Amino acid sequence: MKNLLLLGLLLGAEPCSAEVFKCRGADGSVVYGQQPCPAGSQAVEMDRHPFSVIEQNDGGQTAKRYREQLRQWSDLRDKSRQADAKAELRERSAQRRKWLAEREHCRRLDAKRAALDANLRRGQPLQEAERVKLRLAKVEDQMQDRACHLYKED
Repeated sequence: MKNLLLLGLLLGAEPCSAEVFKCRGADGSVVYGQQPCPAGSQAVEMDRHPFSVIEQNDGGQTAKRYREQLRQWSDLRDKSRQADAKAELRERSAQRRKWLAEREHCRRLDAKRAALDANLRRGQPLQEAERVKLRLAKVEDQMQDRACHLYKED
């Protein structure tokens, strides 16, 4: 029974094998195919090594050069990615520092506004109250120009 199964597998695998033929046409072009060379073309002997984009007739020197170039390219790509990541980190850090400085400036403006508002509510002479109102309006304009509402904490 085992022998019959083995024989069946071997016979079933035979049609799956394929042979490649290399033919040189009358015009000198080389054609590869699964059928024997047609009339008018000449069969060309193929090497027994597998097909490759790397020439294997030079003792593997081309393959070594190719691998070395590939390694160098990979190293350059990795260094470029690392440099890009460092640049992005520096840019984010600079943006964060700028954001923190702007938030701190808005906090100082808000404290100044609160002090002026408290000063205005204290009942002062009319001339002093007008001066405080002008300063308060100026601080509120600065806060609006800097979009301080974006830096409010909930």
